[in-house]
Amino acid sequence: MTVSTTPTTPTTTGTPVANPSRTRAARRTTPLSADELRRDVATAIGLAPEAVEGDAHLVHLGLGSLETMLLVTRWRRQGVPVDFAALTAAPTLDAWYRHLGEAWAARDAGVA
Repeated sequence: MTVSTTPTTPTTTGTPVANPSRTRAARRTTPLSADELRRDVATAIGLAPEAVEGDAHLVHLGLGSLETMLLVTRWRRQGVPVDFAALTAAPTLDAWYRHLGEAWAARDAGVA
């Protein structure tokens, strides 16, 4: 007997299917790049990545606390050290990129 470790979601037919939002993410070996950060945030708020300026207030663009928490959860599962409070205190891509870089460096230095 084989046991699947992939999270599944039951369907109306009763046949479970893999739930892509709950599958285990690969652990990152490098910090998020600016382009990856922009793409992730833009996707979360339904915009094209090029529509999100670095200094734009993400809340004004439609990013809510739920979307922020989902991003934080995904990044943490990937091994990205991230502080939800730090992100919500300065909701711009530029500030988030600085925070993620500093947190990654602190983790690598054994400070975090």
